Amino acid sequence: MMDSCDVVIIGAGVIGCSTAYHLARMGITDVVVLEKEEVGSGSSSKSAAMLSRLSCDSDWSLRLALHSWSRYMQFEEGVGAPSGFRRTGWLTVAPAGRVPQLEEHVRRLQSSGVPAEVLSPDEIRRLYPELRTEDLALGVYGPDDGVLDPHSVMWGYLKRARERGVRLLRGVRATGLRLRRGRVEGVETDRGFVATRTVINAAGPWAPEVGRWAGVEIPILNRARCIWVTHPFPLIPSHRPFLDDIGAEWYCRPEGPGLLIGMGVVPVDRPDDVELSHRLLPEMIEVATHRVPVLEEASILTSWTGIRPLTPDGLPIIGPLGWPEGVLLNVGWGGMGVIQAPVAGQLLAEYVAFGRPVTFPDAVALEMGRFGER
Repeated sequence: MMDSCDVVIIGAGVIGCSTAYHLARMGITDVVVLEKEEVGSGSSSKSAAMLSRLSCDSDWSLRLALHSWSRYMQFEEGVGAPSGFRRTGWLTVAPAGRVPQLEEHVRRLQSSGVPAEVLSPDEIRRLYPELRTEDLALGVYGPDDGVLDPHSVMWGYLKRARERGVRLLRGVRATGLRLRRGRVEGVETDRGFVATRTVINAAGPWAPEVGRWAGVEIPILNRARCIWVTHPFPLIPSHRPFLDDIGAEWYCRPEGPGLLIGMGVVPVDRPDDVELSHRLLPEMIEVATHRVPVLEEASILTSWTGIRPLTPDGLPIIGPLGWPEGVLLNVGWGGMGVIQAPVAGQLLAEYVAFGRPVTFPDAVALEMGRFGER
């Protein structure tokens, strides 16, 4: 396969798909998206599929999420595909040691116009009667957060991008970068060479590997999180909100007739074929049945493991790599990739089109340079 194009995007997860769409929307359509497997087959398809503002624990994270939220609320109108969004509410519960942090968090949300209220243990129990609350100090509830459909979002972005000329190459694995005199000349793949002067690293958990092809260590810490789905479980009503127990790094939400349960922040060296759900199952059961005792009667239908690519400061890395010239990063979105995909694609497309971020000019603070020379 010999090919050439203006831009190559490595990775067709939700970040890569959003980037392709936003480039095409700006008139940059000679774009090739390389995906080694299937669209969204990495972290994007293994998330809890929540659209949340309550989960944003920093000013930057909230700013990015607020912009993306407004775009998701107009997703079908703007992109022409349903996002699958459905409001369920989000309830965060915490022990005494996390009270100051959560109270500050609520102030940040409320000052940004996000509906959020602090709940006492008694109020938590009224909202979610199945919970054990004796060891909880408070909760935070946001009624507007909810679930969406990452696959519909990804394919919606890609459909519109392809209508404008963007090409998707599935089953084509990028294997290296061809560099000359400090500039990228193209991408090596297992099907041949693709010549280009602009490469966007949107490889999610594989972003550090792509960075090494350019001789750069991208500071991403891959952490595994497991998700289990139960058999139908009517003892937890389907209208219960998403439940986030930050003291235990554990969450739970209704999923069809059953429940979806997530837990784990396990370091992994390589993101390929990681499966830890059986190993973490005993710990998850202990935490789950402590917080929601009725879960002792639940049984597991299926499970999987996803990877959260995190940076040391918990914020993404967006913008030019610096050296070699022509390589840009849209990486390190951690567990926020689905939530913040609209702004992720918008900002990166602005770098390609204008050489700088426009929607948030101060997003230059999210460039790789903030971590110093590497």
